[in-house]
Amino acid sequence: MRRPNFKGWVSRELAYLSGENTLNMRRLAFLAQTKGSRLWERLALYAIATGQVERLRGFLYNEEMIADLDSLAGELGNTDFNDPQNIEKLHMPARVQKALLSYKAAYKKIDSRNESKRLRLEKIVALQKKKGIPTARICKALGLDSGNVSAYLKHADIDRLSLENATNVMKYLNAI
Repeated sequence: MRRPNFKGWVSRELAYLSGENTLNMRRLAFLAQTKGSRLWERLALYAIATGQVERLRGFLYNEEMIADLDSLAGELGNTDFNDPQNIEKLHMPARVQKALLSYKAAYKKIDSRNESKRLRLEKIVALQKKKGIPTARICKALGLDSGNVSAYLKHADIDRLSLENATNVMKYLNAI
């Protein structure tokens, strides 16, 4: 699993929150002005990150949103959104900070998943050694690829096994 970049993440958020699978700025601006703030904050951040502030501004008719966009663009204009460490240093309205913290959580999700896989690996190796169960038996019982399981167990290559499969291996060894 790869880390999300900001543009990709905010694009998916816009598609989800709008209820439509589109990045059409005119349509999203209309929906943001009629639907709600969560969509608006992400749309404003998308426009700032992609350099389309003036384009978005042209589609807005709500004066409050135009002023909000101008203010955010002034504060965040030169920000590198792909680095979540920058997010903590920014001073902005709480609603915008919340949207950026959602990105930070998505960015750090991979670290948490990898840590879970590492912890399972330690437990699996200990159980396998204690019970004397060969890797081939585990693979056959769970229907897993022996190359991937071997790389996970012997070389600690955590990318070779999903978290779900690592959990299944651990459960299997506990049950025996």
